[in-house]
Amino acid sequence: MMNLWTVLYFTLGITLTGGMLLLFKKIFRDKLSARWHYLVWLVLLVRAILPANVRLFSTGFALNTIWMEGMKRIRGMVEMGRNSLLSSPFGMEGGDLFLLKSTPVAAWSVTDMLFVVYLTGVVVVLVYDIVIYGNLRREIKKGREALPSLKEKISAAGEKYDLPKQERVKVCDGFETPFLCGFFKPILVIPKGMEESVDEKVLLHEMLHLKHHDVLVNFALHLLQALNWFNPFVYWLCRVIRNDSEALCDQRALERLEGEEKREYGMLLLGMADRRHASRIGTTSMANGAKNIKTRVQRIADFGRVPKGAAFATGCITVVLCLASVSYAYEPKYFDTSKVETKADLERLLEEARYFDVTSPEMAISIFYEAIDQNDLGKLALVIPQEEFESYRDWALEEYDETKKTFGAQLGYGTKADGRYRFYKNKRFDGIYFFSMEEDGSVEGMLHIIDTTKADAYEDVPATERFLYFRAYEEEKRNWAVEIQKEESWLYDPEEYNFVSRMLKARMEQGDYREYGDWKITDVAYCYDWWMRMSGSGTIFQLLDSSAEPLCFNETFKPQATHAVLLEYTGENYPVEVWQEEKDAEVPVFYICPAEMTDEEVWDLPEGIGRFEVGQGGSSFDGTGWEVPLITESGDISFVNGGITAESIEEGLTLLDTPYELRIYSQKGKRLETIPLQGGGLYE
Repeated sequence: MMNLWTVLYFTLGITLTGGMLLLFKKIFRDKLSARWHYLVWLVLLVRAILPANVRLFSTGFALNTIWMEGMKRIRGMVEMGRNSLLSSPFGMEGGDLFLLKSTPVAAWSVTDMLFVVYLTGVVVVLVYDIVIYGNLRREIKKGREALPSLKEKISAAGEKYDLPKQERVKVCDGFETPFLCGFFKPILVIPKGMEESVDEKVLLHEMLHLKHHDVLVNFALHLLQALNWFNPFVYWLCRVIRNDSEALCDQRALERLEGEEKREYGMLLLGMADRRHASRIGTTSMANGAKNIKTRVQRIADFGRVPKGAAFATGCITVVLCLASVSYAYEPKYFDTSKVETKADLERLLEEARYFDVTSPEMAISIFYEAIDQNDLGKLALVIPQEEFESYRDWALEEYDETKKTFGAQLGYGTKADGRYRFYKNKRFDGIYFFSMEEDGSVEGMLHIIDTTKADAYEDVPATERFLYFRAYEEEKRNWAVEIQKEESWLYDPEEYNFVSRMLKARMEQGDYREYGDWKITDVAYCYDWWMRMSGSGTIFQLLDSSAEPLCFNETFKPQATHAVLLEYTGENYPVEVWQEEKDAEVPVFYICPAEMTDEEVWDLPEGIGRFEVGQGGSSFDGTGWEVPLITESGDISFVNGGITAESIEEGLTLLDTPYELRIYSQKGKRLETIPLQGGGLYE
């Protein structure tokens, strides 16, 4: 627990899980044995041990996400703009506690101060428990060793009931009932007045506690109380657990007793009802108060009456509850904007977007793409930087027209916007290009859009290529934003192979090229996702399809690390037929591949690719590309590229450093020239 919100998450989880278990125990009160009344608390133990942000798997029902949505909203409203050192409006992770030491108290936020108060309370409670435990051990230390007759009696009871030997026994003043005390090797404490008369059944009870390490449970419960010192319900839960532990010890004792001994055991309990008991840290005691003993005696009366099969049924229920406590109901990673029908709906949706967790750069880029693709005001709000959020919200509310027939929070077709937030009526996406990833995980890239809005409306107007340059970065802990840095555009030329070849042509015109014979050569390396592998992203059709899988924003890109070469022929031209029929052998084979690839690997291609002809070209999944150019009378420009599919943006950008070559082969496979590729980005 590293900030106030993880503390609240922890104590709420304990409270709600404990409350559910108490209800479960009440419903099955007479259907459960004492063993199961105690073992169901394993559910609480599992919930207490797991960190706040650990959820092992997804189920339809989960205890630890019932309260999460409300906490997210509260956390966001409280933390927004406070610049807490330990907390964030987004996510549960904590900051560095050492920052508090190096930062003046005046700079702490309210939640930082409350967390320090919480830590102080934990320390105070733990110190109090340690002092109480230390005093108890000093009292015990003043006692004397048990008489040989008592030790023999204890040893005989252990042998009779097949229990561990109790090595350490002390006889002390000031106590009314026997009890165990100690962490590693518990001491059995016998009151001085009972040294000669202590009943074997009382010894049996305490030795069963020893066998099942119940003293350790007592320590654990006191630690749980210390961590939840401000929550009285947790103190009550711990008392119930201790009482259930004593009741289970009663049942275990009864399982070893016979006939009249069982009735005598019940009478012993009743005789201890008014005795003062040692309910201190690190102890167990047969006497635990009149009210609790009454309940235990009732369970003794019910001993053996538990219905057959109850143990199996309650065991199954306990397992299910444990699994529910470590699982999580489907945590939405998709932001449904389809329910917006009015401007008031949109205003509420935008406020919800402010507290939505965008947990990775991939998720942020996916949301950005989907928002632009669907003209969705709500989705774009998810990744707008906080410093721009107010102005974006005002713009979105101004642009939205609820009188037009739109789908959810989407803008109507044809809506225009001034400034940096812009949607396009008719468009198609050419891909996302990734330029760099910094050490902090931030990603710079560009979204390439072909805007056909005007071209569809007017015959003589060409489409426009638009380039949205963006930076995805972690604005707050667990919250990523996308900053639109700039937009560029130029008229779309459908005869161009792609905009990369267009950029290379501009580079060549500026004199940035190398030569081989009658060919000019320039190259580039880039990382892009050209078919938009948005397998998880939602569409209108998915939203309307009730049978579809739960929607989520994509968090996995598989970009291609691509090396490309532009080749321009500057030599003597011949008719196409001459090149194909007479000069076929003179046309080189241009091949790009990793430098480590051998010539044998180059020519040992899959069936159907191994025979090169003029005008033929292609690429392979191994990152290679080739072309045998078909030179026309007006010359030739050839674009050759080969890419390796990566499993992530980071891997794709790393693969760009792979040494690549342009190899020029004769038609018979002889390598004529090797030109190392320079690589470099599109806009360097």
